[in-house]
Amino acid sequence: NMGYQDGRDRWMEVQCEKNGVMPPGRIGHTVVVNDKGIVYLWGGVNENLERGSKYLDDFYRYNFEKKEWEQVELKPAGRPEEKPCGRAFHSAVMHDGCMLIFGGCNGRGRFHDIFSINGETGVCKLIAAKGEVPSTRYCHSAVVHDGKMIIFGGKCGGRNSNKRLADMYAFDFAKGEWSIIEVTGDVPSSRSAHTAVVYFNKMLMFGGRDADGKCCEDLYEFCFTTSEWRRTNHGACNQLFMRARHSVVVHNDRLITFAGWNGKKKLNDMFQYCLDSQTFQTVHDSDENDPRLPCRRECHTSVVVGNTMLLFGGRFRGLFMNDICEFGLDVMSLKDFCRAYVVEHAQYIDWTDTKKYGLPEDLITYLDMYNMRGLSWKQRQEVEKKRQEAKALRAANLLF
Repeated sequence: NMGYQDGRDRWMEVQCEKNGVMPPGRIGHTVVVNDKGIVYLWGGVNENLERGSKYLDDFYRYNFEKKEWEQVELKPAGRPEEKPCGRAFHSAVMHDGCMLIFGGCNGRGRFHDIFSINGETGVCKLIAAKGEVPSTRYCHSAVVHDGKMIIFGGKCGGRNSNKRLADMYAFDFAKGEWSIIEVTGDVPSSRSAHTAVVYFNKMLMFGGRDADGKCCEDLYEFCFTTSEWRRTNHGACNQLFMRARHSVVVHNDRLITFAGWNGKKKLNDMFQYCLDSQTFQTVHDSDENDPRLPCRRECHTSVVVGNTMLLFGGRFRGLFMNDICEFGLDVMSLKDFCRAYVVEHAQYIDWTDTKKYGLPEDLITYLDMYNMRGLSWKQRQEVEKKRQEAKALRAANLLF
């Protein structure tokens, strides 16, 4: 099983000034990774006392293997307005080899347009979107599932406003069309500066700031097949989720969270949440005196390249950072690999057949947990009920 008891020693700051190119420090930027492991960075904001806020429209490529940045000039596909203006706190996803930018804000206003940027050529274009177009927003979340970009929440007022959203929209890439997602269940409160990630057929969302500006301490699961929200309760461990402006990645069935702001102070802690067993592990606590750790920060980004989590940027005590730090993630364990193989070949291997395979009950449960990873809460309950009935039947057969 994945264990990060030595988590502090897994961090490494990357020296990547070989060719003299380094993006300026920033917050509210977006970073994505293509299928070849090339990292793309666009936008954000930084500021100083002389000129105030500067909203950025620069685009960079980062070669993970060579540890080198390269700035790429953006070229509009047609009209000049097809090049996005500088902005921050937008969202970005990868689709069809391009970085897709949605929403965001700058000193002049808020946005709800979609731009695509070809990371190889630098060609950018405005995507014509029809249908039920979402309102302007920033500090929202965006994920990709089944050919659609799914956005949730965000902020819709000014910088000092507490106007936040709890709506959900889907943009169909093939149709170029927006639609509202009608949801049921434990619908989350309105929020911004939260995070959302996809795990098989579910979206996991947590944290952020609510309509009162307080940090949320809840974890929600959204099932794409049923459009149902469910809030999960983990007792005292919910305190770990109480943060905003943090970063989250998913790797080998683990949700890994780093840093952010908890309403009182900036953080540089890390914890992991195992998505099948629903258990927690603290990787390391916040500690600004440990030179092995990246400094406390908020509004940074983290992405996964292979078996490495890549951290870039953020802000702490007025400093807008442009550092890159790597955190070494575990490769899939032999136990998890064997489990995935057995589950994916379920049509040939019925692991619940104790007469044929003789697996112990705890191993059957372990396989069942992984098999149910993409199901909704209600579907998992139904499967669990059938499993318990089968267990009782097996026990009854042993009596005769």
